[in-house]
Amino acid sequence: MPDASSDRPPRYLAAAAFLLFLAAIALGYFGRLVVSPAEDRWVAERWLALGLAVGCFGCLYWHRFRGLGLGAFALAIAFAVAAICAIAQSWPDPVIAAIAGFLEVAILRLLMFIVGMRSARWIDLALIGLVLGTAIGIVAAGQWPCTRLLTWSLGVLAVLAGFLLFRPSFEFAAEPLLWLMYRIRGVGPGLQLIPQSGPCLVVANHACWFDPLFLAKVLPRPITPMMTARFYDKPVLHFLCRHVFRAIRVPEKALKEDVPEEIGAAIAALDRGECVVIFPEGYLRRSDEQLVRRFGRGVWQMLTARPKTPVFCCWIEGGWGSFCSYWNGKPTRGKRPDFRRRIGIAVPEPSTVDAETLANHWATRNQLMNRVLAAREILGS
Repeated sequence: MPDASSDRPPRYLAAAAFLLFLAAIALGYFGRLVVSPAEDRWVAERWLALGLAVGCFGCLYWHRFRGLGLGAFALAIAFAVAAICAIAQSWPDPVIAAIAGFLEVAILRLLMFIVGMRSARWIDLALIGLVLGTAIGIVAAGQWPCTRLLTWSLGVLAVLAGFLLFRPSFEFAAEPLLWLMYRIRGVGPGLQLIPQSGPCLVVANHACWFDPLFLAKVLPRPITPMMTARFYDKPVLHFLCRHVFRAIRVPEKALKEDVPEEIGAAIAALDRGECVVIFPEGYLRRSDEQLVRRFGRGVWQMLTARPKTPVFCCWIEGGWGSFCSYWNGKPTRGKRPDFRRRIGIAVPEPSTVDAETLANHWATRNQLMNRVLAAREILGS
């Protein structure tokens, strides 16, 4: 079972960490004044303090994995600003403050990913930020030597971040569009128990095309979705699914094999410690009356192979009736795009399937289907 931890910390701990970050900025600000109290540096000190204070807000974005994308964008912006200054051969104090702020965002996001955002570790992160802010405040507020070296260093870091962090950067860049279309809210005790690493299986109902995006929004770690060949094989999606999101391709027609290739790929993903998302219906919802269809054998085969895998049986509410559902016709056909549509995702506590139930595939499929339906009660539906 995963440990009881959450990537969304209690508010008082988040507030305490944020106040310590601000304290770090204040220490750096006044520390530099003590080291170099020259009157002509007073304006520069104030600009740097403002830049670092604004940079603190980079720690408030809660998603641990997509926050790496925020850090990559911050590095790219810092490099772009530094490159412009290098070409113009002018380094105004406000620009130096902006570069320091963006650089701080990148460092904080990396620290938050490494240290984790678990409740018990937020104070550790705040103490690291205290030292970091003090160091940046004292060192960066003075003369910035080797500006050319700084520019090239930021450029190399930005390129590396863009290459190594392409997935979180892509997901983070897509969030504004997702926010415009949907108001996604995750609830339930399972959100506090999502393991930050290690294998887990997420099982959910399937009412619209965007269900994997909804789950990826509320789960604090990257997911490995299973996707039908109809979408997986499309030119652009194929590249993204295979090389970026590493989705598992599911053939349109099930092959008569003891263990289909896609199930073997899902088992291998669990062995690698990934969070696999499966919609066992294998079919989008088609009517108001039938909430879910009978689950397929694939989820049973996966759990038979890896019986100790924690399973999160989730319910997604609001997808049915959306722009990308079969409600009132085929998806997207003759329908207005969604605007701030409410999407609720219920995440109950994880569980495993006992050996007696796993011995019978019908019992396993029915039990998981009933757990998914029961999760709907968390939303009050």
